[in-house]
Amino acid sequence: MKTIKIVIADDHVLFREGLKRILSLEKEILVVGEAATCAEAVDTTVRMRPDVLLMDLRMPAGDAVESLIKIGEKSPATKVMILTAHSEDENVLNTAKNRARAYVLKGISVPTLIQAIKKVSAGEVWVDPDLPAGVDFARIAKSLTLEVDPPANETLQGLTKRELEILQLVAEGLSNEEIGKRVFISKKTVKTHLTNIFDKLQVNNRFKAALWVMPHWKKQSIVK
Repeated sequence: MKTIKIVIADDHVLFREGLKRILSLEKEILVVGEAATCAEAVDTTVRMRPDVLLMDLRMPAGDAVESLIKIGEKSPATKVMILTAHSEDENVLNTAKNRARAYVLKGISVPTLIQAIKKVSAGEVWVDPDLPAGVDFARIAKSLTLEVDPPANETLQGLTKRELEILQLVAEGLSNEEIGKRVFISKKTVKTHLTNIFDKLQVNNRFKAALWVMPHWKKQSIVK
């Protein structure tokens, strides 16, 4: 069975060390890195390319949501699990909107945590049953499950995961406003992404850009 590579990001050394020891008892799990700040979480994830990142919400040197965005851009294959003591609805929904695949409260039992890690590694969404906004987290997380076949064209390989996602939605005929609502960003941000996409693909309109991706995309598990 494939080994699940893990990075632990938490600013409490004792918690990190304890969690590392617990996970090391599992034959299928290997902790390949640790981080104590948001900046370190991004750097370590990009360097180690883990299958799963276990990340606390509140750490020094950065913002957790901004870190999620950077990780999504630079290490898109890494699945992020939020492991925190904070259960406020705003935190839960913001992490879901930025592609966290699980939201776990620190009161979780060890067997359940191991189960959650394995499910998330396999591509599933996992939510702590005690989380008030858990249903909304799962709905949003599943609605953002878009898988893309590796682009055969080198030009497409130069696009970020977010740019490829927006390009797919353009190909579906969505307006900038509709795209923004779908992926939870502003209309202005969509426009900025499209400008970058046009520059990279060397096209001057949406139709020409969409022609690049139509053969490459497939949708999975889209929840309305």
